Amino acid sequence: AVVSTQSGSMDWTISVWEVLKGECLYRYRFPSPILRVQFHPIETDLFLVCPMKLRPVLVKIKGEQRHINFDEEGGEQNIFASFDRLGHRIFTGNSRGKVLVFDSNSLDLLTSFQVTTGSSTTTGIKSIEFARKGSNFLVNSSDRIIRVYDGDLVKATNGEAQQIEPVQKLQDLVNRTQWKKCCFSGDAEFICAGSARQHDLYIWDMAHGNLVKILHGQKGEHLLDVVWHPNRPIIASVASSVISVWAQTHSENW
Repeated sequence: AVVSTQSGSMDWTISVWEVLKGECLYRYRFPSPILRVQFHPIETDLFLVCPMKLRPVLVKIKGEQRHINFDEEGGEQNIFASFDRLGHRIFTGNSRGKVLVFDSNSLDLLTSFQVTTGSSTTTGIKSIEFARKGSNFLVNSSDRIIRVYDGDLVKATNGEAQQIEPVQKLQDLVNRTQWKKCCFSGDAEFICAGSARQHDLYIWDMAHGNLVKILHGQKGEHLLDVVWHPNRPIIASVASSVISVWAQTHSENW
């Protein structure tokens, strides 16, 4: 088996690499810069691409490229798209706060729902992330609120819209922080969100919505990405071209 990874670039290209040998296996060029690229959770020859100002594209290595159609969206730009945990569905979000769910095989629209604020106005969707364990997923939106939804409640409705309420809402009530990147812990019991203004990481308890820890990086650094280890309580963040690894310190009792 080939252990591979992929990289998306602002030069409009995507490269698929063999990790062990460091060789570039395939390179794809798109008509605009790449906002996001994601491998299918199970099928190693399938990945999802979000080009800037274009529809998301489902790419099969050595195969076809299929666009996800948004007939009702009227030219919506910069749509975020992500596979769910098992890769059966593709969730997309746009600047109007609408989440559309597609079948990842047929690309048929299964259902949709609206992310609304307390005043019933819409808010733009910045990202969608799925937990490695369980059915929860989070939506990071431009109103500075992280909404957690139960994926089991998102049922196929033959493309008809439905109303889905979040099971948890997380935010920084003091500083009203915008979030650059969010992720679940490996056991899905915690959520980590990185500030868009500086290298600060906020960690919440998912069950109760309590802020349990704030991790502060170097001043002046701007966060680019953050990920949680799949099995251990370790977080890695990228800021100003430096990777920081966060872990608990263990003191030995003699």
